[in-house]
Amino acid sequence: MIDNLRDTIVKYIYAISKQPVKLVELLEANQLFNEGMKLDGNKLGFRIKLLRAYLVFLLLAHIFIIPVLFATHTYIEKLNCHFAILLAIFLTAWLFGIFSFFKEWTRDGVAKIRIKQAWKLHFPYFPYDEFNQQINTIFEEAQKQEIHKQDLEAFILDKLSQE
Repeated sequence: MIDNLRDTIVKYIYAISKQPVKLVELLEANQLFNEGMKLDGNKLGFRIKLLRAYLVFLLLAHIFIIPVLFATHTYIEKLNCHFAILLAIFLTAWLFGIFSFFKEWTRDGVAKIRIKQAWKLHFPYFPYDEFNQQINTIFEEAQKQEIHKQDLEAFILDKLSQE
């Protein structure tokens, strides 16, 4: 359910290119994604629409904030106004701090979508979930051996066929 929600949000807040991802860029992105590193949207062909991201985030945040406010309103109204102001400042800062985590969560979602799309194009007979780690290892080996970009696909397919 959460993955479906993330996919829907990602499709709304990101502009995704119709151009295919090149093999080398796919392999580099897969390598970074498997290591948990931040991916460059330019290489995978996506960019965030910031206004839409803020709107979706605020909508999701209010789904949680409003019930909490209804439950705690009677206690908050009895507080000293100075404390209530400080609490509002803290919660606002916390809310915008959480936005950065939201952006990372959606960035990972769009990166995974783009990697899987490109994977189907470049490796149609090797499912992503089964072979992404194995091809990542072969790509690292190719980098160590300094295999040229034009020979990379043949090198990877040869290694896969040997195993």
